[in-house]
Amino acid sequence: MALFSSFGGNLSYTDVLQLDGAFAAAHTNYGKSPVFVGCDGRELAKDSRLGSLSEAEHIDDVPGCIRDFCGTESGCKKPDQIDLWKHYWLEYVNAFDVLTSALPDSVVTAFVGRQSVELGFKYLLLVRTGKSLLGHELGKLSRALLREPSETDGDYLGYVVEFCEEYSRYIEGRRPEYFRYPDYSGNEFFSGNRLDIRWLSYNFALILLKLMHLAGLDNEELFL
Repeated sequence: MALFSSFGGNLSYTDVLQLDGAFAAAHTNYGKSPVFVGCDGRELAKDSRLGSLSEAEHIDDVPGCIRDFCGTESGCKKPDQIDLWKHYWLEYVNAFDVLTSALPDSVVTAFVGRQSVELGFKYLLLVRTGKSLLGHELGKLSRALLREPSETDGDYLGYVVEFCEEYSRYIEGRRPEYFRYPDYSGNEFFSGNRLDIRWLSYNFALILLKLMHLAGLDNEELFL
């Protein structure tokens, strides 16, 4: 089967690259948008984007304004920021769920699961503290979120911090980019040739279910 057959026909290295696709302004002419757990991306952060180029319905003179918008914006309002984080997190969870069935032994599945957990910690930190902690190490993020559990958190969060701290130390070697790249700075490289990806994914999935319950988002209707 040919690679990337979902695009129709047979893609070839000889095909001409569509350069205008690299400009956010050009994309506004096609009525498309990313999907976040079934939600049209145009509906997210609308209050923070009113009047911006990214909200334009149509660009008549693309060559004339193609470099007027760089794809990012500033001044996102707090409710919009929280909503964006929530939808990003849930879409990663959605993709991880698909990958656990489609590619159960893949390092990519482990990466997406691990990234989903990181996004969950950061989303909840944003909701609880008003800001998201920088950094990517799961041990530090889990400790920041759960070092002082509230009385309503419950005991279902047991071992979450311990698992994340030991995972960060003894699987990633404190390299949060572990599954993302084959080697790292300091002449270190991926050596997880004996890892049980399904076992890791099982634990990531449990952590995600616990975090979603903590966030009040464990509603099956959120997912496709």
